[in-house]
Amino acid sequence: MDNSGEDNLSRRILMAGALAGLLIALIASTQIERASLEQTGAIARINDAHIDRTEYATALQALLADKTKSPTSKDRRLVLDRLIEEELLVQRGIEIGLLDGDAAVRKAVARAVIDFAMTRNAQKQISEDELRSFYAANKARFTPAARLQIERLFVRRSDDAAADMARLDSVRAALRQGQDFTEATLQLGDAILPPLPRSLLPRKKMYDYLGPRLTETASRLPGASISDAIADGDGWHFLRVVRSEPGIPPEFEDIRPQILNAMQRASDDAALIEYLTWLKERASISLADDAPR
Repeated sequence: MDNSGEDNLSRRILMAGALAGLLIALIASTQIERASLEQTGAIARINDAHIDRTEYATALQALLADKTKSPTSKDRRLVLDRLIEEELLVQRGIEIGLLDGDAAVRKAVARAVIDFAMTRNAQKQISEDELRSFYAANKARFTPAARLQIERLFVRRSDDAAADMARLDSVRAALRQGQDFTEATLQLGDAILPPLPRSLLPRKKMYDYLGPRLTETASRLPGASISDAIADGDGWHFLRVVRSEPGIPPEFEDIRPQILNAMQRASDDAALIEYLTWLKERASISLADDAPR
């Protein structure tokens, strides 16, 4: 076999991966719209884009993080060259249509834009009054069940990580499409002992079957809901709450961090919906006559 052809293929694959990473990094790592930069705020211009001095200073600081000496002129030029090369690769990626034709790149960039929007939302401060009001309105959500009846779909971990992820996605798709949980367990899950009783059990007794981590997770699920895959032990567990009896609501101060996390997630969800609504309003969207309405 011609090793040079194989080497060329490897280089092309590595370059494609690097370019995809750079496209993601461009959106995820900076909140500056380069196209709007003034000449006086830039350290370099590449075609119609500018490299901002703040971005350059940040990159230089990252390079020197492990150094004890002051930066040299060679260090400064190296950083600027890397930023110029990155910009050239990003522009070329857009020019050859990677954002139009490569599904993996499109999904990664979309994910990076979501992370950008969420980062902005995370900077908002949540007041103590807002936190307490959120807890009062969602107290049932934070009240652990006193007794539970749980069903479990178990996916055992293998030596093939990609195959495991594909199996988990298949389970998610089946449940999302409304397949009966018990049927999905028989078709897509692996056997695990001991089997869960088909009756309500106190939480401490449920520990014998699920262990403390899975039991605590299940006890905080809303009624008649299904969890996502939970990694624990030798694989992943999807848990379905069949029935539950509520316990005693915890004191606010005892679970303050959990309330803060839940409120931040709710705020992120609302911010993402608002962001997507804004994007739709500023876009021109046309649907075919036979498209779903």
